[in-house]
Amino acid sequence: MGLFRLQCLGEVPSTNDVVKEALEQGEGEGLAVTAERQSGGYGRQGRAWASPEGGMYLSVLLRPQVPPAQLPTLSLVAAVAVRRALASLLAGDVVTGICVKWPNDVVYIAEGERLSSGFLKMVGISLEQHAGGVCVGIGVNVFPPVGGASSVAGKNRPVYLEELGFGGTCERRAAVDEVRAAVLRELEGSYRRWLDEGFDPFMASYEAHAALTGRSVVVEDRQGAVLAEGCVVGIDSTGRLLVQPPGAAQPMAVASGEAHLRPLA
Repeated sequence: MGLFRLQCLGEVPSTNDVVKEALEQGEGEGLAVTAERQSGGYGRQGRAWASPEGGMYLSVLLRPQVPPAQLPTLSLVAAVAVRRALASLLAGDVVTGICVKWPNDVVYIAEGERLSSGFLKMVGISLEQHAGGVCVGIGVNVFPPVGGASSVAGKNRPVYLEELGFGGTCERRAAVDEVRAAVLRELEGSYRRWLDEGFDPFMASYEAHAALTGRSVVVEDRQGAVLAEGCVVGIDSTGRLLVQPPGAAQPMAVASGEAHLRPLA
């Protein structure tokens, strides 16, 4: 029997809000809420996310029984799962450009631009601990919104799966359903394995598709204070970003924050 129980809605302020209310009411693990549109969607660090029809908007309710030290790595596992789902829907050289941006976004980097500035944002993922559980929110750019580009807060321009070859002549709603099914399938398998084995089985996959490794970044907290500055050299076994400051003997391990590409002086 599958883990997820899908609840489909038309328009809501945010699917995350529906899941958090369900957490407060004691709903069991596995509720998956999807909507055609969100009027008040948001991503990591509370950024507003315009959610017109054509995207895949999904929030799932999880109640992981794991040691507290393991819980932060769920964010990275979710990114690996969603990346794998999108890779299964695309073909050719496009697949190699699908990367994970620490801690949990999925971005696209065109061939030959891996160390250039900027990426194209494919997916926003947020994880919130709430009322004894976790709400995982996932927004995938499937089709451009009718009538113009969506407004997504942040520094990266969106890219849509349709632009990368997904959808073809498929009806839009059916295509969005296909994306959702792929995401839920990969997320369920990855989540179950993470519960049993922890983050170790996912490290190699995360690092193989890491968008930031080898890049110069500044990591800032929500208020804009600098947490670390230097070249990203990878992640550690707890999912922290390893940033090598200029001239330092050892990299700094950063547990949270937003990493921005920035040339170092």
